[in-house]
Formats: sequence, structure tokens, C-alpha cells
Amino acid sequence: MDSEEEAFDKIINAIPSMGETGATIDEISKITHLERHTLSKYLNRLRAEGRISYKRIGRAKVWFVSKAPLQHIFRSREEDLTYTEKIFSRILSDIPEGVLVLDFDYNIMFMSRYLLALYGDRVGQKYYQAIFGAGIGEGLEAHQNQIKGIIDGSLEEAESQVEDKEGRILEIKARKVENPDGSFSIIAIIRDISEKVGREERIKNLSELHKLLGEAVNRSYTIDQLCSTILGNLCVVIGYDMGDIWIYNHESNLLSCSAQVGYPRMGDRGKGDTVDEWKRGIARAAIISKEPIFFVKGEMKEGMKAHSYYNYALELAAEYDLQGLYAIPLRTKGEPHGALLILTKRGRTLSEEDISLLEGISEGIAGGIAKIKVEEELRVKANAVEISINAVLMADTEGKLTYVNPAFLKMWGYDRENEVLGRFCTEFWRQIEGAGAEDILIAVQEKGDWEGELIGVRKDGSKFKLRLSASLIIGKKGPLQFVAVAVAE
Repeated sequence: MDSEEEAFDKIINAIPSMGETGATIDEISKITHLERHTLSKYLNRLRAEGRISYKRIGRAKVWFVSKAPLQHIFRSREEDLTYTEKIFSRILSDIPEGVLVLDFDYNIMFMSRYLLALYGDRVGQKYYQAIFGAGIGEGLEAHQNQIKGIIDGSLEEAESQVEDKEGRILEIKARKVENPDGSFSIIAIIRDISEKVGREERIKNLSELHKLLGEAVNRSYTIDQLCSTILGNLCVVIGYDMGDIWIYNHESNLLSCSAQVGYPRMGDRGKGDTVDEWKRGIARAAIISKEPIFFVKGEMKEGMKAHSYYNYALELAAEYDLQGLYAIPLRTKGEPHGALLILTKRGRTLSEEDISLLEGISEGIAGGIAKIKVEEELRVKANAVEISINAVLMADTEGKLTYVNPAFLKMWGYDRENEVLGRFCTEFWRQIEGAGAEDILIAVQEKGDWEGELIGVRKDGSKFKLRLSASLIIGKKGPLQFVAVAVAE
């Protein structure tokens, strides 16, 4: 008597011998020489294992070998499934990933509901045409070679990341599996990771923008230079058509354009002034509202018409055939420093990721502007000190000189700074009477300032009368420097 496995093999070999239309139980019985009741028991066992399936034709059952068991499960009616198949079917239905089965000619044999929702029913179609379309996108050629490698046996499994015909980024893991009839298929697990890739790209771009911003701040000497560099870097990373950075002056309460890119030359100066007023109005509205302003042609948000910038945006859109306008306030530590304007032409808008990038870096831009403002003010003051006709000196808390201006060198008869820097300032004067010269430093440290007459001692030893006014510069952690102005009498 044949063993069960031998009987199973006879049945599985007998069914396809009757042709692709399947075989009835009587036909299978004649070939296998098994009695109907025994054969019926074996058929149900094989069906429960997913190795064969049937279709009802009237009251009769026509049996087939399950070359695509997953397809059989999802295509069959609920009442025709075994208990195990019902459980497996529901599990696969709830998996938040795509399951795809291919034959070795790249035909799709089965698609799970996840993929059906993305691409529709593509069973029977070629894999690459159904998922990727006619073109070969980035990474698709490498993915094709991987699938080919699985088919020819050079690869056991493959994993790739590739863009589909709809622009989605797919993560695909594929491997070869053996079917119950001894043939082979390719099963692929597919996930749409577009959102994940988008987040990673945003983090990468944000990091790159902050890096470029840091370099721009370190290498720029003026606000105009800084803003021009920032606009250039933003255009490289996110892409746009036109852009401005408007700087807010706290003292005058005025806005001025520090840099702009992408605008066509405007021969009519009066028209150019009008356009600047439109942009200035939008920049001011963003600064006042402390929130980004978005204007996309054809999209009307509730209450938008009531805002002062709305008409300005309409005028700019008409002037430059704009699709979108974005105004981002530039603030740091709650203090406004200006606004960034980004304009896109018809047919082009910024993505949510791009807008998020602009918002993410806006405080960094404001901080860079604030830093350059301080540096410019310091340079102006330093230049004023440098060209002053009065001698100016600075010393550390020990009294050693850290800075002298040209007037000091001239007054004391020295040629170069290195002849005096690092020396104690008390070497350069004597008090007329009373306490020693070092007592001046003590007085300044105790009271914060000192003023009086001294006797200066030049390089050649000659003396002269001078009047010295000294003050103490205090930092967060205490005294930092002495600064003094000397006038010869």
C-alpha cells in the first residue's frame, strides 16, 4: 500500500496531466487508482496544506495544483477557504506592507491589498511596467539586475530602494521561493518609505543649511555679503525663482533690502520703486505678525483679503507671473531682524518640507544678521578709536597693555605696537604727587573710573603733562579691561 506522501505525489502529478483546465475527482481516481473515499480524504488534506485548490462548476469540483497559493487564498470566496487559509488571509490583509509574487518571466501572480490600493489590480501584467512604468528611474537598473540574479540563481535574496512611476520611494526585499508543484516564484515585500526618506532628506538639508549658514556668517564682513550668500545657498538646497532678505532697523523703524536674486532687470525706475514697496509691505506684515505668510495663487484662506499684504501679493503675482510667495520673519531671542521673501513662478510651489526648512533655519539667519550688525558697529567704533587724535589705550586687569591706537604711539614716541603691548601701563606715566602710579588701577577697579593729571614718560625718557580718563569694562563674570583716553596738556 502506498504511503501518504507517495499518494500525495501521485495526485499532484496526476492533476496537471489532465491539462490546464483541471481535473475532476473521477479523472484523478482513474490515473492514481485510488478509491473515491480515500482520494477525497487526500484531496482535502492537500487543500488544507495549500498545495492544491478547486473551483466549483455546478455541483462538481475541478481540482488544480496551487502554483500561486497566496493568489488562491485572496481570490477564493470566504466560504471556500479552510480555517487555516482564513486566518492566513486575514493576517496578510492587515500587514502594513506590500506582498508581491512573480513568476520567472516577471509576470505578477499575486498582489496583496496594500499594493492593490497603490497600483490597482495588476495581476498578469509585467512587474516593471505595472510598478515602474516605461522609464528607468534612479536605481531601477540595479534593482532589475538583482531580480535577474535571483532568477538565474546567482543571488538568494536582494534588497533595494527605488522610485516607482508615481514618484514614491519603495523599499523592496525579494527572494526565491519553491512552490508546492516544484516550480519557483519570487516573493517580494514592498514598503512605501517616501515619508521616511522625506524626513531624512529634510534633516540632511537642514543640517547642510545650518553648516552653510555658519560658514557664511564666519566669512562675511557685511550684512549685504551675508544675505547674498544665504540666498545663494537656499537656492541650491531648495530651489526657487526669486528671493529677497529685508533688514529691519530698530532705531529708524525702517526696512531696507539687503540682497535679492533672480529678479529681471527693470528699466522703469519708478516701477522698481513700486515693486520694492509691495515687497516691503509683505515683509513688514510678516515681521508684525511674527508668523510666516504664505500666498499661493488660486488658494484663498479665510480672512486673507482682510490682511494688508494681500493686495501687495496680488500685484507681485501679476508682475512676475508668480505661483507662490512666502515671507518668513527673521527673529532671534524674540527680537526682529528682518524678513526672508521667497517667490516661485507659475507651475512651481515649495513643498511642505521646503517650507519647514525655511522656518527651521530662519532663527539661524536672524542670529547671523544680529552678529554681523554687532561686528559692524564694533568696527565703526574701532575705526573711530583708531583715527582719534587723542591717545587711547586698553589694559587687562593686571595692568598690561592690550591695545594702543596710533595717537598713543605718536604721543609717547614709539613706532610700532609690539614695542608697548604686554608692558605694564604704569611704565608710561608718573603721578604728579601723592600715591604711586599703580594706585590709579586700584581706584578704577574699586570705583569703576578715574580721572586726573599725570606725567607721561616717553620712549626717550622725556616727560610731558597729560590728563587721563580711565574706566573699567565689566563682563558677565567680572572686570575684563581698563580703557583710558589721554590728552596732552
